[in-house]
Amino acid sequence: MFDSEDGGADVTQAPREHTPQTTTRRDALRGLGVGALAAALDGSSAVAQMAQGHREVQPGTPPLAGIRVIERSNLLSGRLAGLLLADQGAEVFVERAGPTPAADQRVALDDVYFDRGKIALPPGAAADASSADVVIVDGAAQFARAPHQILVRIVAALPGDEPYGHLPHDCSEDLIKAVVGFFTNMSVSGPILNRPVIYTPLPLPSVYCGVNGTVATVSALVDRLRTGLGREIIASRLAGGLSAIGALSITSEGLPDHLEPIVIGDLPPGTTAEQFHTFVADAIRDPERQMWLERRFAPFSTPCRARDKRWILPMAGPNARLSRRLLEAMGLWDQALATGVVFVNPYDPANIANARRNLGDSLSLGFTYTSKLADLLEAAFVTRTAAEWERFLDSYGTASTIMMTWEEWQRDADAREAGVFVEIPGTEGVQIGRTNWMRSAQPYVPLLARRAASTLPARTAPLPPATGRANARLPLEGYTVVDMTNVLAGPSCTRMFVELGAAVTRVDVMDPQQPPTIHVLWSGENSVDKGSIILDRRKPEGLAIIHQITERADIVCCNMMDDQMGRLGVDAASLGERNPRAIGLQITATCGERHGPRHHDKGYDPSIQGTTGLMMRFGGSETPTFHGFASAVDYLCGYLGTLSGVLALYARERRGDGRGDWAETSLCNAATLLQLLFQRSGGELPASARGQLATGMTASERVYQLGDGWIFAQAPRDITAELGSRNRTDALAWCAQQNIPAVPVQTCKELADRHREHPTTTVKFEKRESDGWTTECFAPTWFAFDGKTQPRPKAASRIGADGPAVLAELGYGRAEVERLISSGAVGRTEWARS
Repeated sequence: MFDSEDGGADVTQAPREHTPQTTTRRDALRGLGVGALAAALDGSSAVAQMAQGHREVQPGTPPLAGIRVIERSNLLSGRLAGLLLADQGAEVFVERAGPTPAADQRVALDDVYFDRGKIALPPGAAADASSADVVIVDGAAQFARAPHQILVRIVAALPGDEPYGHLPHDCSEDLIKAVVGFFTNMSVSGPILNRPVIYTPLPLPSVYCGVNGTVATVSALVDRLRTGLGREIIASRLAGGLSAIGALSITSEGLPDHLEPIVIGDLPPGTTAEQFHTFVADAIRDPERQMWLERRFAPFSTPCRARDKRWILPMAGPNARLSRRLLEAMGLWDQALATGVVFVNPYDPANIANARRNLGDSLSLGFTYTSKLADLLEAAFVTRTAAEWERFLDSYGTASTIMMTWEEWQRDADAREAGVFVEIPGTEGVQIGRTNWMRSAQPYVPLLARRAASTLPARTAPLPPATGRANARLPLEGYTVVDMTNVLAGPSCTRMFVELGAAVTRVDVMDPQQPPTIHVLWSGENSVDKGSIILDRRKPEGLAIIHQITERADIVCCNMMDDQMGRLGVDAASLGERNPRAIGLQITATCGERHGPRHHDKGYDPSIQGTTGLMMRFGGSETPTFHGFASAVDYLCGYLGTLSGVLALYARERRGDGRGDWAETSLCNAATLLQLLFQRSGGELPASARGQLATGMTASERVYQLGDGWIFAQAPRDITAELGSRNRTDALAWCAQQNIPAVPVQTCKELADRHREHPTTTVKFEKRESDGWTTECFAPTWFAFDGKTQPRPKAASRIGADGPAVLAELGYGRAEVERLISSGAVGRTEWARS
């Protein structure tokens, strides 16, 4: 998620930019136009900082210029990795005799998109790959790697994985999705509405694997600059799926009671069993009643009908300040308080008695209160059109969006202006644009269609010489990262830097606006092995410590708006003055490669799902619903952020001038990339693969319900009759006898429980402990370097527990540390009062 609230604003203040409904920031930016905007920036610090420190590289030089890649993969993951490298200037060669056969998905890959920017050679023309820096292959394909080369293998499960080793590297994507929980844990309301298993057509494991493999590849290129040596990388599709379900599977013991997540389930307080049964039965029968019921569980993050019957999605629930701001903007604050709710700090243990009626943690509100709030919001939203609400709430700095279909998102003028979608000369329609960009490469060369060559040309860039230095165990050892993010996308981005060997320090705020479930519990997964300090950004001494920490960093990662970064002194200009070699890494909601009308919009994973058509795809036009609350977009955006960071790091180290950069990605780019199989018109999915009753791509390759669970079978015909009354174990054995690929449909919890005591090379659910806080998470097996996965990371620290150690590294003595804590500039562990 992207959460720009930095804890420094007064929630009672007037709207930041309260303009008439017909004029918003977006409209004003449209009115400026490209020429006017450029003129307004001429001579400004923004233009100066874009050019600062890049004298050795011509403007428009992409970070991977001169890198040669030979792509021998037919899998979505490998071809996506090649595409991401080509988008950043790498010279990517493929062999093509005709259309590439589909390998790991039921929708054939679109060569026009997946071969973008690549050079097609005749079959056999790239047999001699000795000139390549990077070679991408599928499975166990034979390849004799030269010392300077990076070999990337795309597999299903890691080598030696007994339970999952039977899955061939090019197995159906659906088999992997069934195993890791993507058919069971993506729907928020499915279990309540007796829909425990819902098929999803999104190629989540392969997209994650492709991005993770690319991150590992560029990180290996960074280390190769120090050693001249390449390495072998194994990227697993199954592990790619695991990398997206951390928040859905983490367990926790030992947190203070007021920070423990409130378990919401069973019969909602304030209703009888008969009443709730009626609610559910009505929701199953009537789409309108389904949405009515969902709003009563989550009034601040469920679509409402506007006056024009279009869906408008408010997105304030994950943030206390935005929840209050939404109600105040709509004139509902006093009415909300009249329902009996309060607005107090959930991080203060004195307020635990108010946990189920506290707007400060709206995710934990009791059903009685959420129902009353839903009544208020529904009555208000029907008074204006969806467009009027979006403009109005945007002017108040509140995240909201008009719900769109994928086709509407593709046609969206704002998305095209920002470069989220681009036109490629010589091709029809639009394609998904670059997902990563940095200022040292601006202006990027236009993206081009695949071009042909008859032979592999001679290499012009010299091969890197060996320096006599061995590769680090992990490629980013020796680099430092400062994490100033919150929620999930940003912390997951910096967690991957830990997994690559970097030292990461997490800088937390004194008054977090996210609920403890998001800010504390999820940190047990996304902040493993990070140092943790709490600082009051509003106090001069707290701000000074932030500056000291960032002065030592290679990368400073933030998920904030531009103006907030400026107030904290971590914007490009300020960071460049204090630490000219630092790379600023910004994760935003709706930005693209080019500055567009949505540049300043707020957003979260769920709201971006509404913008980009994911909710309509997964829920249908009458019941749009989230495709996972935390595992569709957030994690992918985080890993794209890591990719942006390592690309900028490679460019900096390659230039050798010690000058920094500014790198970016956004949630909307991640949400768009997840739908990469659906870019071309005419590719409408069958009814069996759409909506909340989806079962599979065909009548035979689908999920099958049994007496004790579900399986997914890639059968040549409907096998319901043959499965009969078999249990799941017998059904899987029968499928194996018939040579029908089949796997159990598992929840994230079932997968974790299965491998807690019986880990495999790919799936390890590990227990970690820090100062009495015990967590369980999946081990990071998403990439393996030279046959080895990452060493077991340390447990996440209790938030703020490393403050004294961080300050000591900065040169503070014990007495000064104690004074800073007493003054409130530095927070105590978990915001304790004493």
